[in-house]
Amino acid sequence: MTFQTTNTGAEPTAVAAQHVGRLFAGGQRLGWTYRDPESLRVHFSEPEPQRQPVPVAYENRAHSARLAHEARKAAVPKAGGAIVLVLLLLTAVAGVTFAVLALVAAAVCLALVLHAGRSATTAATHLEAKRAELEHHFQYAWNDWYQRGARHTAAQDGWVSGQPAWGALPTRPGTRRLDVFGGSQRSREGFLTVFGTSTLQQQPLIVVDLTQAHICQELAELAGLAGVPVDVQLLPSRIADSGIVSGLTADGLVDALVEAMYADDSTAHRAARSLDTRILHQLCGVLGGDVTPARLGAGLRALAGEFDDTDALTRAERNRIADDLLGAKNKDQLRDSLLRLVSFIQPLERLGVERGDRGPGYLTCIALDFATGSASTEMLADLAVQSVTRRLAGFAEAVPAVVVALGEQGIQRRCMEQLASVCERRGAQLTVLHPHLRDGAQEVIGGGTVGFMRLGNHQEAGIAADFMGRHHSFVMHSLTDTEGTTVSTSVAKTVGSSLSTGTTLSESVTRGSNWGNSSTYQPGSVLFPSSTSTNSGGSYSETSGTSTSTTHTTNESTSYTTSDGTNTSVARGRQRVYEYAVEPTQLQALADFSLLLVERGPDGSVRVHPADCNPNIVLLDGVSTEPLPHAAPPAAVTAPGWAGRA
Repeated sequence: MTFQTTNTGAEPTAVAAQHVGRLFAGGQRLGWTYRDPESLRVHFSEPEPQRQPVPVAYENRAHSARLAHEARKAAVPKAGGAIVLVLLLLTAVAGVTFAVLALVAAAVCLALVLHAGRSATTAATHLEAKRAELEHHFQYAWNDWYQRGARHTAAQDGWVSGQPAWGALPTRPGTRRLDVFGGSQRSREGFLTVFGTSTLQQQPLIVVDLTQAHICQELAELAGLAGVPVDVQLLPSRIADSGIVSGLTADGLVDALVEAMYADDSTAHRAARSLDTRILHQLCGVLGGDVTPARLGAGLRALAGEFDDTDALTRAERNRIADDLLGAKNKDQLRDSLLRLVSFIQPLERLGVERGDRGPGYLTCIALDFATGSASTEMLADLAVQSVTRRLAGFAEAVPAVVVALGEQGIQRRCMEQLASVCERRGAQLTVLHPHLRDGAQEVIGGGTVGFMRLGNHQEAGIAADFMGRHHSFVMHSLTDTEGTTVSTSVAKTVGSSLSTGTTLSESVTRGSNWGNSSTYQPGSVLFPSSTSTNSGGSYSETSGTSTSTTHTTNESTSYTTSDGTNTSVARGRQRVYEYAVEPTQLQALADFSLLLVERGPDGSVRVHPADCNPNIVLLDGVSTEPLPHAAPPAAVTAPGWAGRA
């Protein structure tokens, strides 16, 4: 059977059929954890080569040679010039010998200056050569370092791109009890989908959905797409097709009915329960091996003397029940008990009448329809839990996992305690989704692994923060589903013109003249020359011209654009939420699909694991259905032994 009514206010499933298999792959998971692959990147840590300074000896030699050259250029011309001048003066008295000596002295001075200059040039050349050699070595080492860095970065890019960003948050081995508190209907539906699909990969699953919102619908539909045998039982709309009492013996059916009848009365007198149990057992003795709610209801009406036109009983059975089962005096004394039994069982008479021999599915979903707190609906909820309890107690095959999603009206604590006790005894995993952390829910917190979703009430959020420990912190990552419609229309018209006019006038005239006079006089000695010169010149320039241009431009354009469309985006973006300390206000502001899983170690230590329960995460790239491994980066690219020795 499948759902034919959709969850009011719930979003339709966006998990495409080709991604269904990814939800069922891997081990049991509670949600998804995020790790930025870039956080795994190992940066290139080899230091950059540095330029080596030129040895001081080269600098000193070049500096000394330069200073010596400058000193000689300053001193030699003065001393040598004086000597040459004296020798030239002596030439006029003693002849040309001193003129030759003057020339030799001038040549010696010039040689001294040239030698100092050559030494300075040689030292500077050696300095530049050494500097060029060191620069060449540096460039070679730097290029080699850069290439190693590029290879390292390329290797890291390839490795990081292959690392998954999302991984599964698995249940701890040996987990037998999980309580999840808070959350909206959609977030609890997402958790049930993620948790349920991964559980079905390992073992059968029974889901008791008491939220009256059909949060198990998405799980049932995806399981059907994956080929999993699914048994959906809707109560009370399809009570005739339900199998919550199938397989129960007469004694088991009576015990389940009595427990459901008195589940809301913790102070019920044991005698009243025993009396109702005795009446039903006597009635079952008359009905024989065929005991159903319909035959029990018909038998009770016959016992109470009420009219019954159903064919559930034969005439002989009806007469025996009415005449022989109880005496007239006992009927009067038990009339209140009989009427109470009739009123409780009558709404259940069609329970399972159309189910036939169909057994349970690998996935069994028992879901309550929406109702405004009727007594029959509440009794059906208790009876559903009782039926699961008794089914587990007598289950001969592999024990299934059980998920109970409580509604706003809750369920009686005794029923849940009995279910928890049977699950503990049979080794079945029990998961309970609590809409709130109040009343009886506070008493079960800490009995096993605990998860917290968004808690709107400040008092409930405070209880959760105290349980986790306010010194803890967590980092959340959220996924957003968006759906929108875009309609746009635009009209544009452009008209423009331009006019430009320009005139240029120019004229050029060039004239020039030049004249000069020079004379030289020597009085008779080469040591005292004299000369005179006269120069004169002139120039004149003039330019003129005329240029006229006119430009006129006109343009006009009109454009119309109309577009409309509908776009739907399914969780293609990620948002990183900041690191939070555990405070009530932060638990009240959690994202819709955020889950904080709290585990207590044997030593009392508390570990908080943040996760996301959005099933649409499987549509993203970089998602692993296994827990995120401790990824070891590839070996770094190191410098060879000969690097830098060229």
